[in-house]
Amino acid sequence: AATYSLRHRRFCYLNAAAERLLGSDAAAVLADAASAYRHVIAEDRSAIDAFLRQIEIRGVASGEFRIRRADGEARWLSVHAFPVSGGDGESLCAAIAEDITERKLAEQALRDSELRLRLVAENIDEVFWLLAPDAMQVFYVSPGYEKIWGLPVADIYASPLKWVQAVHPEDQARVIEAATHLQAQGPREMQFRIMRADGQVGFIRHRSTPIRDAAGAVIQVVCMSEDVTAQKRLEKQAEESVRAQRDALVREVHHRIKNNLQGVTGMLRNYANRHAEVADVISEAIAQVQAVAIIYGLQGRPGIVRVELFDLLREVVLGVSQLMHGALAFQEDSRALGYKVVVSDLEAVPVALVLNEMVFNALKHGTPETTPMIDVKVDIANERVILSITNAGHLPPSGPGQAADRGSGLPLIRSLLPRRGACFGLADSPAGVEARLTLEPPIITFKC
Repeated sequence: AATYSLRHRRFCYLNAAAERLLGSDAAAVLADAASAYRHVIAEDRSAIDAFLRQIEIRGVASGEFRIRRADGEARWLSVHAFPVSGGDGESLCAAIAEDITERKLAEQALRDSELRLRLVAENIDEVFWLLAPDAMQVFYVSPGYEKIWGLPVADIYASPLKWVQAVHPEDQARVIEAATHLQAQGPREMQFRIMRADGQVGFIRHRSTPIRDAAGAVIQVVCMSEDVTAQKRLEKQAEESVRAQRDALVREVHHRIKNNLQGVTGMLRNYANRHAEVADVISEAIAQVQAVAIIYGLQGRPGIVRVELFDLLREVVLGVSQLMHGALAFQEDSRALGYKVVVSDLEAVPVALVLNEMVFNALKHGTPETTPMIDVKVDIANERVILSITNAGHLPPSGPGQAADRGSGLPLIRSLLPRRGACFGLADSPAGVEARLTLEPPIITFKC
């Protein structure tokens, strides 16, 4: 505390605390009018002058100044002045000074920390966010938002959930749930897509951490959003490269298996030519091996791994026709145009063997005067294909208890038939005996 004479521009009284604060003898300060003024740091002397003028005009004043102690140490003072009367009637002002150096240092440290944080936030590619726990207020968002979202930063302060509108529609529900509820529960990480202003899809990795006060209540949520579109693109390219290498290896293996199987059929043909008594049995075995070789041949084609039903059927018909020296008429449903019917990889070999048996039996049991007819109908609405082979003739009459076993003449087909998605039957029709195979998912899938 101190008293100051405005008329004489000098201190009239300093208490012990003021003496300790200045680091100078009180008597020396009181004796030298300019002594106290010299303690004020040069950059703050204009503020002291304005402080004194305010006292003269208004009688009271408040201000903050820096002084330099006698030992050279700088200290911050908060000074409040008000008028008092001296013993001789002179008007004096009393000043109460508080040392606020520690507070000022803490404020400066906080400003420095905020500046460093802002410099980092404003010079990184990621988006740095400070949000309310329910995400309904944005305290801060870094300029990276404009770069990644392609939207003005000002918009998000006015409408805190504006950023969610750019999230891909398929991801919006879970992003809103995470932003408004889950983020405040604990650290989280999620990925989602955004639709940029130019129509491109961007991939975002979003991490959040709740900030709690001394009582444990969540007061803010700190978030960091990173554009990982380029990373996703590289991952996709790597996956495609691995898939291409794998497919090339699979095709090579299929090609070699097909070649080996064709070698086996050649050996079987030579054996059948030398042993006429088993030629029929050998021919049937050759047809079965050819059917398996066809699968591996189709899967070994460059750029193609999946087996399409119509390709498989044509190859089977061609192979059996050449083996049996016969011919079949082929009729496709026009509704199949524009669609590809893909056979499941797991069931491709059994389906090929079933088709082989149906075509082989049609030629084996047909008559020279007739040509078996293959009719393929596609039921797109119910996702099924009905393949029928009609041959001249009639089924033998069924005896008691035999009606349910009309297909017993084709036991191999029955044993090969997949349990789900396939159905086979024989029936009399106006054109002759009809062998019908119905295929449905999961055996087949339709591709446009």
